[in-house]
Amino acid sequence: MKLVIDANVGLKAILPEHDSAKASQLFADFRMGVHELLSPDLFLLEAGNTIVMATRSGRITADDLPIFFAGLMGNLPIIFPSTSLFPRAFEIASQCRASVYDATYVALAEREGCRLVTADDKLLKALPGFPLVSLASL
Repeated sequence: MKLVIDANVGLKAILPEHDSAKASQLFADFRMGVHELLSPDLFLLEAGNTIVMATRSGRITADDLPIFFAGLMGNLPIIFPSTSLFPRAFEIASQCRASVYDATYVALAEREGCRLVTADDKLLKALPGFPLVSLASL
C-alpha cells in the first residue's frame, strides 16, 4: 500500500513515544515491501529540527544525537521534491486551518492517490475531507 507519512510519524519510529510501535511497524513493512512510504523533502528538515530541539530541551542527550541522526537517515521514506507540490499546498493552506508545511504532505497524498498518515490530531481536525488517516487507527 502506498502511504504518505509526515515527520511526526517518522520521528515516532526513532524517538520512543505513544504509538512508536505502530510507526516502527510501518517502516518495517516498508523495508519488507508491504508499504511504499512517501514524503516531501521537507520531511528531513522537520524531523532533523525536532531531533536538534529535543537535544536542546534535554529530552535526548547531546551524546545520543548521532544515534538519533543515524536512526532518521536509516528510516527515510521515498523523498519527493516539494517545489512541484507548493502550488497545491499553498491553496490547501490558504483555504483551511493548516500550515503550508502540513499541506505539502496532503498535496503529495492527493497527487499520489493515497492517504497521509499522521499522528497530529490538530491536522486531522483541520483538514476533514482530505485523504488523512491517524497513525493510531492503523
